[in-house]
Amino acid sequence: MRLTPTLERLYLANAVVLLVHQMDAAYWQEWQLFHLPGGLPLYLALNLPIVLVVLVGYGAIAARRPSAVAYSWGLVAAGVFAVVFHAAHLLAGDAAFRTPASLALLADTALLSGAQAVLLLRARRRAMAASATPSPPHVSA
Repeated sequence: MRLTPTLERLYLANAVVLLVHQMDAAYWQEWQLFHLPGGLPLYLALNLPIVLVVLVGYGAIAARRPSAVAYSWGLVAAGVFAVVFHAAHLLAGDAAFRTPASLALLADTALLSGAQAVLLLRARRRAMAASATPSPPHVSA
Protein backbone atom coordinates (compact mmCIF):
# COMPACT_ATOMS: atom_id res chain seq x y z
CA MET A 1 0.00 0.00 0.00
CA ARG A 2 1.27 3.44 -0.92
CA LEU A 3 0.53 6.60 0.99
CA THR A 4 -1.26 9.32 -0.89
CA PRO A 5 0.03 12.91 -0.90
CA THR A 6 -2.81 13.79 1.48
CA LEU A 7 -1.63 11.11 3.93
CA GLU A 8 1.92 12.42 3.64
CA ARG A 9 0.73 15.94 4.52
CA LEU A 10 -1.41 14.62 7.38
CA TYR A 11 1.58 12.77 8.84
CA LEU A 12 3.65 15.95 8.74
CA ALA A 13 0.88 18.11 10.23
CA ASN A 14 0.12 15.58 12.96
CA ALA A 15 3.83 15.16 13.75
CA VAL A 16 4.30 18.91 14.09
CA VAL A 17 1.27 19.27 16.37
CA LEU A 18 2.34 16.32 18.54
CA LEU A 19 5.90 17.61 18.84
CA VAL A 20 4.66 21.07 19.82
CA HIS A 21 2.39 19.33 22.34
CA GLN A 22 5.53 17.76 23.81
CA MET A 23 6.98 21.26 24.23
CA ASP A 24 3.77 22.32 25.95
CA ALA A 25 3.98 19.18 28.09
CA ALA A 26 7.39 20.27 29.39
CA TYR A 27 5.79 23.54 30.51
CA TRP A 28 3.09 21.60 32.38
CA GLN A 29 5.65 19.17 33.86
CA GLU A 30 3.96 16.19 32.27
CA TRP A 31 6.38 13.78 33.95
CA GLN A 32 4.34 14.36 37.10
CA LEU A 33 1.18 13.09 35.37
CA PHE A 34 3.09 9.90 34.49
CA HIS A 35 4.59 9.73 38.00
CA LEU A 36 8.10 9.65 36.51
CA PRO A 37 11.09 10.40 38.72
CA GLY A 38 13.93 12.51 37.39
CA GLY A 39 12.03 15.66 36.46
CA LEU A 40 12.86 17.61 33.33
CA PRO A 41 16.20 15.88 32.57
CA LEU A 42 14.60 12.42 32.36
CA TYR A 43 11.58 13.81 30.50
CA LEU A 44 13.84 15.35 27.87
CA ALA A 45 15.87 12.14 27.60
CA LEU A 46 12.68 10.13 27.05
CA ASN A 47 11.59 12.54 24.33
CA LEU A 48 14.77 12.03 22.30
CA PRO A 49 13.68 8.62 20.92
CA ILE A 50 10.15 9.94 20.38
CA VAL A 51 11.41 12.77 18.18
CA LEU A 52 13.81 10.40 16.42
CA VAL A 53 11.04 7.91 15.57
CA VAL A 54 8.77 10.68 14.28
CA LEU A 55 11.55 12.04 12.04
CA VAL A 56 12.61 8.59 10.82
CA GLY A 57 8.94 7.94 10.04
CA TYR A 58 8.75 11.05 7.93
CA GLY A 59 11.93 9.97 6.17
CA ALA A 60 10.28 6.62 5.38
CA ILE A 61 7.27 8.45 4.00
CA ALA A 62 9.37 10.82 1.89
CA ALA A 63 11.40 7.87 0.54
CA ARG A 64 8.19 5.89 -0.11
CA ARG A 65 9.42 2.93 1.91
CA PRO A 66 6.97 0.13 2.78
CA SER A 67 7.52 0.95 6.47
CA ALA A 68 5.81 4.32 5.92
CA VAL A 69 2.40 2.78 6.64
CA ALA A 70 3.57 1.40 9.99
CA TYR A 71 5.05 4.76 10.97
CA SER A 72 1.77 6.44 10.00
CA TRP A 73 -0.22 4.07 12.19
CA GLY A 74 2.29 4.60 14.99
CA LEU A 75 1.75 8.34 14.83
CA VAL A 76 -2.03 7.85 14.86
CA ALA A 77 -1.66 5.65 17.95
CA ALA A 78 0.53 8.26 19.66
CA GLY A 79 -2.04 10.95 18.89
CA VAL A 80 -4.94 8.88 20.18
CA PHE A 81 -2.98 8.03 23.33
CA ALA A 82 -2.18 11.71 23.97
CA VAL A 83 -5.79 12.79 23.51
CA VAL A 84 -7.27 10.00 25.65
CA PHE A 85 -4.64 10.39 28.39
CA HIS A 86 -5.14 14.14 28.65
CA ALA A 87 -8.93 13.96 28.31
CA ALA A 88 -9.00 11.58 31.26
CA HIS A 89 -6.86 13.96 33.32
CA LEU A 90 -8.93 16.98 32.29
CA LEU A 91 -12.17 15.18 33.19
CA ALA A 92 -10.66 14.20 36.54
CA GLY A 93 -10.11 17.90 37.27
CA ASP A 94 -6.37 18.15 36.67
CA ALA A 95 -5.33 21.78 36.30
CA ALA A 96 -2.70 21.14 33.61
CA PHE A 97 -3.28 21.57 29.87
CA ARG A 98 -6.26 23.90 30.32
CA THR A 99 -4.96 26.94 28.45
CA PRO A 100 -6.54 27.66 25.06
CA ALA A 101 -3.23 26.81 23.32
CA SER A 102 -2.92 23.47 25.15
CA LEU A 103 -6.53 22.55 24.42
CA ALA A 104 -6.13 23.58 20.76
CA LEU A 105 -3.11 21.30 20.39
CA LEU A 106 -5.07 18.39 21.85
CA ALA A 107 -8.10 19.13 19.64
CA ASP A 108 -5.86 19.39 16.57
CA THR A 109 -4.22 16.10 17.51
CA ALA A 110 -7.64 14.44 17.77
CA LEU A 111 -8.74 15.80 14.39
CA LEU A 112 -5.49 15.02 12.58
CA SER A 113 -5.14 11.53 14.09
CA GLY A 114 -8.76 10.75 13.26
CA ALA A 115 -8.44 11.96 9.68
CA GLN A 116 -5.16 10.10 9.26
CA ALA A 117 -6.73 6.85 10.57
CA VAL A 118 -9.75 7.16 8.27
CA LEU A 119 -7.59 7.78 5.20
CA LEU A 120 -5.20 4.95 6.12
CA LEU A 121 -8.17 2.57 6.37
CA ARG A 122 -9.54 3.77 3.02
CA ALA A 123 -6.13 3.37 1.37
CA ARG A 124 -5.85 -0.15 2.76
CA ARG A 125 -9.31 -1.04 1.47
CA ARG A 126 -8.42 0.29 -1.98
CA ALA A 127 -5.14 -1.64 -2.00
CA MET A 128 -6.90 -4.85 -0.96
CA ALA A 129 -9.60 -4.36 -3.60
CA ALA A 130 -6.98 -3.73 -6.27
CA SER A 131 -5.05 -6.88 -5.33
CA ALA A 132 -8.26 -8.94 -5.31
CA THR A 133 -9.22 -7.83 -8.81
CA PRO A 134 -8.16 -10.58 -11.19
CA SER A 135 -5.89 -9.52 -13.97
CA PRO A 136 -6.99 -10.22 -17.53
CA PRO A 137 -5.81 -13.52 -18.95
CA HIS A 138 -2.65 -13.44 -21.03
CA VAL A 139 -2.99 -14.51 -24.60
CA SER A 140 -0.16 -16.61 -25.94
CA ALA A 141 0.82 -16.22 -29.55
